[in-house]
Amino acid sequence: MQYSRLLLACTALLFSACAATAPETAGLAPVGPGPTPIEATSPAPVTAPAPPPPPTCDIFVRPGVLKRASLIRLIDAGLARWLQGVEGDRALANHRFAGWVVKSVHPGDPCYQDVDLRRGDVVQKVNGKSIEKPEQAFDVLESLRVAPAIVVEYLRDGKPRQFTIPIGEEP
Repeated sequence: MQYSRLLLACTALLFSACAATAPETAGLAPVGPGPTPIEATSPAPVTAPAPPPPPTCDIFVRPGVLKRASLIRLIDAGLARWLQGVEGDRALANHRFAGWVVKSVHPGDPCYQDVDLRRGDVVQKVNGKSIEKPEQAFDVLESLRVAPAIVVEYLRDGKPRQFTIPIGEEP
């Protein structure tokens, strides 16, 4: 509230300073020759910058096979960095941890467009391990350095499902 009042006061001060009347020149004789008129030129047309190219994904050796080097970079960046693009909540069944309800996984990132996780799915395990506590998430993440694939077990509409993303080396 005070910021808007300060902004309003500054704007009023600026307008009042700019709106001052011109000094009176009645009765003054010109000194020297008059100013040389300047020929008006039209300004160069302004073009809008080109939109950025759409994001691309280069983390796959070939479609469906994740580059190990890309995965290692992701692991080295840390779990918190990856989780910045993930939204979810704990899922409980009979007052016990049952997994993570997916809200979104890196929306707009082309690298995740083919991942078969939808809003409402409940991720239960990654590579056979439950991830209820932070240390379990770190352990799973670190295990991916040498894993042959990422295997995600989840529920969709109460039915068990699984997807696998093989991890390969670049040729």
